[in-house]
Amino acid sequence: MSFNRFDSTGYLVNLCARLLTQTMARALRPLGIAPAQLPVLFTLSALGQSTQTELAKQCDIEQPTMALTLRRMQRDGLIERMSDPSDGRRSIVRLTPLARGLMPEVQSIANAINSGALGLTPERQQLLIELLGELAASIRDARTTDGAIARARSLHPEI
Repeated sequence: MSFNRFDSTGYLVNLCARLLTQTMARALRPLGIAPAQLPVLFTLSALGQSTQTELAKQCDIEQPTMALTLRRMQRDGLIERMSDPSDGRRSIVRLTPLARGLMPEVQSIANAINSGALGLTPERQQLLIELLGELAASIRDARTTDGAIARARSLHPEI
């Protein structure tokens, strides 16, 4: 049995993610924002403030990647850090006034790309969102490589 990437969920999901990220990058570039910063921006916009550890969990981003992202965002004036009054070893992260001021435009760009770039009817877009949510939950459940491989082998013994 040969592998056809165009029949592969993983390949197509990855392709769509890359294409959407490229589109988002072009649209956000004039604002000085990168697509990788969106999870942090949207999470802090919703929460007000958070610790780096909690942000990493909320955004489902590894701690080293989150640390690097926050460093760049602080350099670019999008976030600020302050000492946690209850634990001086931790810092609290929040959006700067600059970032808060950009959020309406960022949200507008994200909404336009998510609705317009998909080219789907609202019903099919909602179905896609539900299916992708189920897929993400399933992948989280089998997060370890061994777990994912074992699950794949149980479904497809030829692997």
